[in-house]
Amino acid sequence: MKKFYPLLLLIFVFTSCTIKEKMVLNEDGSGTFSYGFDVSALMRMGKSTDSTKVPKVMDSTFTFKELLAPMKDSIAQLSDVEQAQFKLLENFRIRMKIDEIDKEFSYDMAFDFPVTDSLSNMVSPTKAASLLALTDKKTASKKVSAEKEKSNSSFSYDGKYFIKTVTLNKELKKSKNKEKVKPKKNKDEEPEDDLSKKLDDLFKQCKYTIEYHFPKKIKSLSLDGATIAEDKKSFVLDIPMENLQENMDLSFKVEFE
Repeated sequence: MKKFYPLLLLIFVFTSCTIKEKMVLNEDGSGTFSYGFDVSALMRMGKSTDSTKVPKVMDSTFTFKELLAPMKDSIAQLSDVEQAQFKLLENFRIRMKIDEIDKEFSYDMAFDFPVTDSLSNMVSPTKAASLLALTDKKTASKKVSAEKEKSNSSFSYDGKYFIKTVTLNKELKKSKNKEKVKPKKNKDEEPEDDLSKKLDDLFKQCKYTIEYHFPKKIKSLSLDGATIAEDKKSFVLDIPMENLQENMDLSFKVEFE
């Protein structure tokens, strides 16, 4: 079944209904960073036509190090840069949950970091999918692996401030500028079939969530639309997936009391 994981991760990253970016920060600057993917809504769209099929129920936890072990020969044939990134992937813990009875399908990848500066080499979920696809020739992943990171994130924490800085690459900046001047389509231009409409409605329900927990109370937060918890030690921001392209720069600064 492990041969199926690279393709599965690709599906989660590029079609996920809900993606959650979460950090739990400790006083000394260490903490846990995680990405969660939930495609339960997409699963509920499908209906099984085989009444004899036994519903799959699985709750599995493993590490990327375990997953990559059988792939060491394939990884050894990659470039030094890609091999180094695979080394970083070993730090991720994975939990995959599938419940065809309750129509649940989720996948979480998390890792612990010693200090926020160590996150500068963090492998994003899209990059993780690209790297894993490289080890599976059947996924025809050359186009995926050739993609560049759309953005890079850096983090800093000094006890008084926490700062996340997102730097967009040149290609993404150009595409965003083109989107601004791109004329909107007339709704009457193209007929919409039932499947397209269902997928469109599903996409409108999809969101990207960022959730951060801190050891101190938040005094101010430079992130519009975020909800600060009652204890002032965490915040959550939900961004509709259809608006994510316009909100790729999720830089923010937190000042503590």
